[in-house]
Amino acid sequence: MKEPMTRAVLIVSLVMLVGAWMIADATRSISAYADSATHNTAEIATALTSFDNRLNDLNQSVHSVEKQIMNADEVAVYLGLTDQVLSKLLEDKQLPAIQINGIYRFSKRAIDEWVYEKSKNKASYQNW
Repeated sequence: MKEPMTRAVLIVSLVMLVGAWMIADATRSISAYADSATHNTAEIATALTSFDNRLNDLNQSVHSVEKQIMNADEVAVYLGLTDQVLSKLLEDKQLPAIQINGIYRFSKRAIDEWVYEKSKNKASYQNW
């Protein structure tokens, strides 16, 4: 269980390191333009646009690292449920979950499989 978290931390750390390198690189580029007597605004704008694009790509990479374990609030948002419906599903042991120190935790994979199975059976929870 620690391996996916360790992998996620490693990926986020790597992304942050690359981001720091990109910021330093862009800062050096901008400083070089500022120090040069022949710099022009168009070159600086191009460098800033390039940096912004690289930063956006990096940001998307960070967000692509999904959480594999969610808490109750995250599952409610993920499934689009109210707290009351989520509580009812947990009380009736309908939703795959584990309790750790009294706090529910949910595997994203188990939730996805549960939704898939329920959709095959055309289950309905509208009365909750």
